[in-house]
Order: sequence, then structure tokens, then C-alpha cells
Amino acid sequence: MQIKTLQVQEGRQLIDVEALVLLSGPIAVGKTSVRQELLAAHGFDYVRSSAYLKALAEAQGQGDQREHLQNLGDRLDVETDYRWVLDQVARPGFAASPSQKRWLVDAVRKRRQVEHFRKAYSHRVLHVHLDAPESVLQKRYELRLVTTGDVTPYQVATRHENEVASRSLIEIADLVLDASTMNPKELADAIAAATR
Repeated sequence: MQIKTLQVQEGRQLIDVEALVLLSGPIAVGKTSVRQELLAAHGFDYVRSSAYLKALAEAQGQGDQREHLQNLGDRLDVETDYRWVLDQVARPGFAASPSQKRWLVDAVRKRRQVEHFRKAYSHRVLHVHLDAPESVLQKRYELRLVTTGDVTPYQVATRHENEVASRSLIEIADLVLDASTMNPKELADAIAAATR
């Protein structure tokens, strides 16, 4: 079966996009592990909104703690009508690797961000939301605190407007997967199958 690609004009360069997965979900749900599986086994490349925020925060002399990054993302949302993930993260990444056909955006956190991707890339977008029971998320988050050095308590992180908005994306996702009942490989396999 031949897969048609959507050709998108980025400046003067024509970029073919076969599949564009937008990943969303609560903190500590396992997005990074799923991303690693998609890259290793399914030919995806990725762009990360959090990496962009960390680099920007560093350039502005701000801290890279979760709350600082969330506030920076919120400010960019207001300044760009939520387009920064598309225009400042995804498009430059796509343009840097024009031969890459399968992309993952890790992660979208607001409804308007998803809308901008859908408008720009039409039917090639698959919005996948990972979810898990709250007790599982909290346990994973607390285990992660030990290795990351982040000091933001789980209850504080989950009350932030960004996290609340991210969790609400379950309502508009094309595919919702339970990350407590599937391992990262199974999740990645299900996502890849849904893009075919």
C-alpha cells in the first residue's frame, strides 16, 4: 500500500509529512518512554516543546524548574495565540530534516495548539493522549523527582493551569491509550499502527 504524503511549503523548501503525531497527557504518564520507542522501532523523529522552553529559559536567565517552564509556556501562548509550538518548535525541526516523513510532537498541552496543527497539517495529524490512574501518575512522578532534581511537589504541579489544560486534551484526542495497562513498546506499536 502506498502512503500519500502531505506536502507543506516551509519558506522555499517543500516538506513531505506522512504522519504527524501530537502527544499529550499528564505529567509522569510516560510520554518520553513512548517517544523513545517510536523513534527506535517506527521511524519517527521528534521535536520537544519542553526542550525549547528550557533553552529559552536559559537564554533569558530563568530557572528550568517545572513551574518556571510552565509559566514561560503560558506567556508564549498569550504572545503567539498558542502558535509557538507549531511555529517555533515544530516547523524549524521539520525544515532541519526535510527527508524525515514521520514526526512526533512531544508534547502539546493546550487545545488551541492542537487546532493550529490540524489547520496546518490537515488529515495527517493524529492526536494521541496517554492517560493513567492518578495513583500511578503520582508514584511515577515521585520516583522521577529523585533523578531529575525537580523540587515541585506533585500536588502543586498538577494544579498548574498548563497541567489542567493538558489533561483536558483527552476530550479531543483521536486516540486515548491507558499507559498503566500497556508498556511503552505496546503504546508505540498502537500509535504507529494508527498512523498507517
